[in-house]
This record gives sequence, C-alpha cells and structure tokens, in this order.
Amino acid sequence: MILQEFRIKNFRSIKDTGDFPLRRMLALIGENNCGKSNIMAAIERFVTGGAAGTTEEDFNEPSSPIVIKATFGDLSSSEQRRWQSYLVNGRLILEKHLSLEDDGQSAKRKVKGDYHGYRAEPTDWFLSLTKIAEREGQRPNWKNIVEQNNLPGYFLQDGSCNKTVFSKALLRYLSENSVPHDVPDLSQTHALGLESNVVATLPKVYFLKAITDYNDEIDKRTSNTTFRRLMGDLSERIIKKDPDYAKIEQSLQQVKHLLNRATLGGVTRLQSLTTIEDRITELLKRLMPLVSGVSLKVEVDDISDIFSKGIAVSVHDGVETDVLTKGHGLQRCIVFALLQALILNERGQLSASDDQPIEIAPIILAIEEPELYIHPQLAKLFYDVMQQFATTDQVIYATHSPLFVDAFNHDNIALVRKTSPEIGTKVISCDASAFTDLADETLFQGLTRLNPAVNELFFARRVLVVEGPEDQIAVTSYLCHEGKIHNRVEELDWSIIVAGGKDAIPFFQRVLNAFTIPYKVLHDLDIVVGMKEDDCNTHKKVNEMIAKLASSNQVVTFPVKMETSLGLTSHLRDQYKAHQFFQRPENMTKAFKDVVGTLFN
Repeated sequence: MILQEFRIKNFRSIKDTGDFPLRRMLALIGENNCGKSNIMAAIERFVTGGAAGTTEEDFNEPSSPIVIKATFGDLSSSEQRRWQSYLVNGRLILEKHLSLEDDGQSAKRKVKGDYHGYRAEPTDWFLSLTKIAEREGQRPNWKNIVEQNNLPGYFLQDGSCNKTVFSKALLRYLSENSVPHDVPDLSQTHALGLESNVVATLPKVYFLKAITDYNDEIDKRTSNTTFRRLMGDLSERIIKKDPDYAKIEQSLQQVKHLLNRATLGGVTRLQSLTTIEDRITELLKRLMPLVSGVSLKVEVDDISDIFSKGIAVSVHDGVETDVLTKGHGLQRCIVFALLQALILNERGQLSASDDQPIEIAPIILAIEEPELYIHPQLAKLFYDVMQQFATTDQVIYATHSPLFVDAFNHDNIALVRKTSPEIGTKVISCDASAFTDLADETLFQGLTRLNPAVNELFFARRVLVVEGPEDQIAVTSYLCHEGKIHNRVEELDWSIIVAGGKDAIPFFQRVLNAFTIPYKVLHDLDIVVGMKEDDCNTHKKVNEMIAKLASSNQVVTFPVKMETSLGLTSHLRDQYKAHQFFQRPENMTKAFKDVVGTLFN
C-alpha cells in the first residue's frame, strides 16, 4: 500500500491544496513558512486515530471541518480483499474528517475525528446486507440464504443463523475471498465505523521533525517521539523473535508477582509490601472506620515499554560517551540508523528467523530538512539511504538543499507556495506535458547535466538561464558595476543557471515550464554572414525552439556572440580570463550593456 495522492482542506495555512500526486520518494521545496511541514503533519494526522493531537488552533477556519483525503495504490492481495468494498479502479480512497464540537462537561470545544470512504456493494445479492433487505425484506430466512447459496459452515451457529451471526460471518468471508463488487457511489462518502480497524490497516508514519535538541526525542516521560516509537518497535519485532525471549517474559512475570499479591509458580510476594499495606490500613481505619483494607499494586512495564522508555544510547567514536554529549549531526544519524534498522527488519534482512513471512505494515518516513546538521559529503550518503527506503516504502521530505534534489526524477519534486494567507498553501507538481515531445535520449542527456548547483533552480524565485559560466560572470559583473547588486544576483531575487551550452537551454526551459517557475533566457544567436547553410540552419532551429518554449518568458539575445558585442575577435577562453576581463568596467561596451540591461529594466 503506497500513498499516491493527497488533498488537504482547512488545516493551518492550507485552505485547499487540491489533489496532488505523491511518489515513493517526494521532495517538498518551498520558502520558509509556506506550509511544507503542515503537509507532512497532515499525513501523520491522517494515519493516527481520533483527533491525533489536533486543536482548535489547527483549523484555518474553525467553522468548517478539516478534511484530509488520501488515495492509496499498489495494494497487496490481502489489502485488496480487506478493502474491496471501498476500491475505486483498484485504488483505496479514504477521507478523515476533523471537526470542532462543544464539550458539554468542560464548556470547551473538542476535536472529533472519523474516517469516510466510497463504498460499493458486492455484486452477488446474498453477500450484501442491503441487497438482502431489498430482496427478502426486513425478516429474511438467514439459514435458507446460507444453504441455498452454499456459504461456508461458519455462517451457521449450532445449525441456525440470525442477522448478527450472518453479519459477523460475512465480514470474515469478504476478508478471505475476492468477490466482484458494483461500481462505488462517488457522490458521497460513508462513515467507516470502528476507527481502530481503519488505523490498523494504514501505513505507519515516522515524522522526523527539524529538532534542535536530541533531549526532546529521548525524553523518558513520553513514548510518542520518533526515537521512542522506534525503540519500542524494534523490541517488538526483533527481540520477540529471539529464542531466549521467553526468559525475559518469565523474569518480568516473576518481578510482577514479587511486587503484587498474585503468585506464580511458587513465587510469593515480598513480605515487606504486605506489612506496608497492613500498617496503612490500620492508620486509615482510625480516620475512616468503614475502610476494610488497602491494596498496593505495582505496575511493571512490558518489554516494549521498557525499550521505548528505558534505553540510553552511548556512542564510541574514540571515547564512549552518552549520545547527548555528541553533536547534533551524530544525534540525528542515530535516529536515521534506527529507522534503517527497522525497515531492514521489516524486510527480513536484519535478523534470521524461521517464521513464515507475515504481512507487514508499509512505512511512510516524513523528514523535515534531512540536511540539518549534516556535513555536505555525509548529506549525499543520507540521500542514498532515503532512496533505499523508497525502494520498499515511502519517503516524503522537505528540504532547502540542492543536494537532496534529483532532477533526473523530476516527478519526485513538488514546489510548495503560499502567495498570500487568503490563497493559502498550494502544491505545484511537475507538469509531465512539458516533456511530451522530447525524445528519451535527449531527456536523459539534459537531465544528467543537472548537478547540485543547477538544482538551485527549484529553490529560486526567478531564474536567468545562460549558456556558459562566462555569461554568468559577465551578467554578475555588469550588475555590480551598475550598482544594482553588491555580490550576487540573488539580491534581486534572481538565480543564474548555467546550461552548459545553447543546445541544453531548451531542456532547462522545459523543467522551468513544468513547475511554472518564472525565467528569462540570455543566449547568442551565433549567425553570421557567410556561414555554411547547414550550420546556419542548426543555430536557427535551436534559436526558434528557445523562443517557442519561452512563451511569455523573456528571451534576450546577443546579435551574434557576447564577445562580438564586447568588440572581441576571439572567445574569452576560460572563467579566469573572463573574471580578469570584466573586472575593468571600461571593457563593457555600450552594445554589451544594452543587451544585458534589457534583462533587468
């Protein structure tokens, strides 16, 4: 089960995102305070029962409900059987509604959450309670229905059947068998009933927030942090497979009975605790004669609680010390390592076991700023680990780093924008139509030109695409000498992207068009009198393609080459020579300034 599509209404900064696709690995890119974290928080709220920590402050408009809609695909055969009454074209569409209600007891408003789905009835009338009522009335002969339609023996209890027995048996039958269903009614959703049954079948979400102190993660007063949940899960899923695990359970039971009145296998409670109870009883009877006795009960945690609350981690990196004394980067790596260990265990790759393979809940790993506290070289390894997660599960993350963007998989990128509070947070996914007329080979060649520096285009407000690094130096130097910037074009909310040649510019235009990022293009026409016809046609073809793809985005050209406009008869040769040349303002001719100045008027 993979989360393939999502929609959020009325949650925090979000009015309505509209439906947007999710992938096995998806990068959310946007400026601070645009709503990236709210999207991941909504995913966590969706798979968590009840109000899931939602408060009145989480409602964008308190008079309306929060509605979170999730569409799941790639369902396993057992998941398909379990959800077959709610599948639409093989996909599961669920909604979680969160609404504010008045609490009569506390005079405060509380949040109520419930799940809804688009329900379809089984095609065979005898497998649908609704169709049975329509056909046989409100008092059908349940035993006859079972026998006439050859339903399994568990539909009968002591040789008879009633609606309660039939309903329970029907749930089992539908969960164990694939049966044809009618087309679901998409006009309205239906409440799904017992919430715990829904939550148990959904993916597990681990939300690793942009924490600044590991103390918050390992706080022993709570078991709800990512670290604590991971430790509990690892104990449940790994330690219980150990052949000696029974010894731990036996020991815990022994401790429990040493501290409490019950006995087990001759284990008797500590006499001192009984003495304490007797003494308290005597003292209390003097004050309240009706009291007949006092009992002390000592709670003993089970194994998962012990691991989720009682683990301290030390790291040996030359000196073995508690992880709290280490840097934030190492602390975050610990949580990442636990996540990886959990997924390896889920896939049966961590510990050997003779057990039969069991169905496992898919995992959604949500991460805020995976680059946080991480050295750039280590960040690349982090990215590789996330990609490994995504081969079997799902990774959704928010990043400000080009190191965590892979434009080769442009479908795995979504831009998050909030142009105003009135519009709210919106998600812009890649428009695949921007690449429809581009040959696969050309697409591959263009995408492989992208590198972390070029990937900055996804983080830019506006982009200027130029042919080569000398053009970037020329534009930056011009703006500095004109007093428009001090050092960088980012001061004007522009980013310069070097395409690596004019032939590559159309590809970058396609990427920018696919994400509706505003841009301009600066390039040479490269056409001179006396040029060979083939060469002239080649340049014309590229020039026309750039102009066509630009649409409403501005394209500015040097009449021949930048060097020609500078009065030069040869190329600037390299970046060092270009820096030397443009350090002298007098080298910038009027023809050159007229062209470059057009970009920033």
